[in-house]
Amino acid sequence: MKKLLLAIPLVAGASWAGATFYTGSQTQSAYDKLLVQLNDYKPFTLVNESYTSGLVSSRAITKVMDSSAPDAQVLFRLQHDIQHSPIGVNEGNLRVSAANIKTTLVRDQSIPESVSQFMEGFTDAEPVQINTAVGFDGKTVNQFLISAYEHDYEDVQVRFNGVDYTANVDGDVFIGEGTVGELVVSGDDGQMRLSPGKIATNLTRIGKHVFSGSYGVEFDKLSIDANDMPFDIALQEIALTSDSDVDNDSLNTAAKFAIGNIDAPIPLNSASLEVALDRLSIAGMQDYVDAISQISLTSAAMGSDVDDLQVVLDAYKSLITPGLGLNYTIKATNDGGDAELAYGLNVIEKTSPHFPAGGLTSVETVRDALNIIELNARLDADAAALDMTPAAMFLLSPQAQQVIVSDGVSYKADVQLSNLIVNINGNPMSLELMIGEMLDTPLSALGSI
Repeated sequence: MKKLLLAIPLVAGASWAGATFYTGSQTQSAYDKLLVQLNDYKPFTLVNESYTSGLVSSRAITKVMDSSAPDAQVLFRLQHDIQHSPIGVNEGNLRVSAANIKTTLVRDQSIPESVSQFMEGFTDAEPVQINTAVGFDGKTVNQFLISAYEHDYEDVQVRFNGVDYTANVDGDVFIGEGTVGELVVSGDDGQMRLSPGKIATNLTRIGKHVFSGSYGVEFDKLSIDANDMPFDIALQEIALTSDSDVDNDSLNTAAKFAIGNIDAPIPLNSASLEVALDRLSIAGMQDYVDAISQISLTSAAMGSDVDDLQVVLDAYKSLITPGLGLNYTIKATNDGGDAELAYGLNVIEKTSPHFPAGGLTSVETVRDALNIIELNARLDADAAALDMTPAAMFLLSPQAQQVIVSDGVSYKADVQLSNLIVNINGNPMSLELMIGEMLDTPLSALGSI
């Protein structure tokens, strides 16, 4: 639901641009265009249920469906109250925007009873609200609000101070910032407290379903105090960020989760995980989203339809293109020093002599698959850092020492797989000799092994 509601003001700028004055008929035309654009953001399907036009204000009701099928279910409804007089007075101030739109959730029988009960905990009448101000030049200012929430679940109390996020939309550029309120979950067994956070967004739409730029959310502290735990935990400088940039017809994107300081009697002072996708085909990503969007949201959640599962598997194929890279980097520190583990795989380039003549779709066996990918893994850690952790026992085992080099100062490893050759710290070994006939196993048979 959050993704859908955020999408409404983001697309509104393009939908309302171009008009000089707004009458009821012009506003309805812009609203219809808005629905067409939002229906690109699956898995939801948006359908107008009603539109009431007036001289200075209009109201629309949008049904949010789980698919575009004739028997699609209504998930919930949205109400849009639109003030569209060219010049108006709002609380004594002259309004200079072309239109103001308030989008709220309609609380009716389409919402499950359990969700309705959950909503009773919101302190404001509207649990979720979007206020969109549309300028005469088509630019928009969009405020996304989630009300404060308070509720008791038997012996557990939940307190949340809500969300206030504002995005400025100018054509394909989205710049926003906001806050996430404090979250406290407490009970007889202890308490968890997450400090207020900050949201920052700077994105540019470069195509259907595709954005470049950055976004992230940061929190100062997460503390956990539980009676059945031998010690308290405090995590500080918590951040989840993402950055993307365009390289010709590809997208490079990286997401990172980091904890800057860990206050707990464990051998870990800080930690981070970064996942990067390099040279992700923009066309392949658009094809993937288009394919997935054909699946009913309800069916996808159940995950039991064989045809839908095949659509998902086929959609993934559109993402696997020459040069694609998937890489993970894990970093950690403690009083003994630093440790870094990096691993990933890359699809070979078309210029490689091992690239299949029939293209990537011709890959059928384990040999074919291993011929088109290159794997790599690297460990570089201070010995004192890992010796303080339970991993030390594993690192000193005979099995680990076949891969990991230890000199008392550091632990290092460098493993590569390319052209059916595994290279471990400079020592090459042939997969032909290691696994032999298994290389010719059909990929379709792996699921039954």
